[in-house]
Amino acid sequence: MKLETIKIHTLNVLLVTVGYVIAMILVKEVIVPAQQTYLPSVTVFAALIFPLHGVRVIAAWLFGAWSVVYLFAANFFMHFILTPDADLTTKSILAWFLVSSVAFVTFETLRLAGVNLYAANRPTTLATWRHLLIVGFISSVLNSVGHNIIFASNILPQDSIPIMAAFLIGDTTGTLVCFGALMLMFRGLRSLQR
Repeated sequence: MKLETIKIHTLNVLLVTVGYVIAMILVKEVIVPAQQTYLPSVTVFAALIFPLHGVRVIAAWLFGAWSVVYLFAANFFMHFILTPDADLTTKSILAWFLVSSVAFVTFETLRLAGVNLYAANRPTTLATWRHLLIVGFISSVLNSVGHNIIFASNILPQDSIPIMAAFLIGDTTGTLVCFGALMLMFRGLRSLQR
């Protein structure tokens, strides 16, 4: 692998990891404490606003198959940055692979169906954000089903549907929050260039 390619991949891992860590700090320090007050039983498994899912969708949109590697690395680094004392289990590694791949799998499924939404294949318009939100919702379905399978021994059967709903709500609202933050950032950058 050429040095320039290694630099590009390293930068991409860094960007995705920074986005992931910032989003997780927001979840841990603001969203989860607020949610624990009103929905403590759901909070154990899912945050009702989860901007990390938006980072996943953006990464898959921009980087395609490489996003799986970048997101897995981001999960790995985030684990050791934010929870260095937590045990690293087989379930957590399976969950990392799941969350690292759901958006890419959704993009690929749509591409195989004739709808190529990757950033490299079309200009970014207002419709792009709507399409990405659809990708976020579909990949959230995959994410919630996958988490229920991986953590089946930890989730009581009667809690399965509410937890899946919490994942869908959290991933979708989190994706909206992430996109809103990105659009504001892009507007700010454009106004600075004037």
